[in-house]
Amino acid sequence: MDKNQIKKALAANGYDFSIVAAAIERSPSLISKVAARKARSRIVANAIAKAIGMPVQEVFPDIEDYHNPLPSGNSAREQKAAELAKLLND
Repeated sequence: MDKNQIKKALAANGYDFSIVAAAIERSPSLISKVAARKARSRIVANAIAKAIGMPVQEVFPDIEDYHNPLPSGNSAREQKAAELAKLLND
């Protein structure tokens, strides 16, 4: 979907960029930029897709980074920290 299609789909559900921005505590400008592909934000892309009621892959088919879930940050981070601690202690 391009920016205008996203705006129309949001409007059909009673939303606009300002409402999405307020809901996720981001600026309306960032919402607009993500919709126009001038900025990237997984949080914004997911919020737009949920507001429209479509999978993020359909709203942003051209941005593969949004299509895969993020790895769980804490467990991977803790594992890397433990590996480094072991390395430093050897």
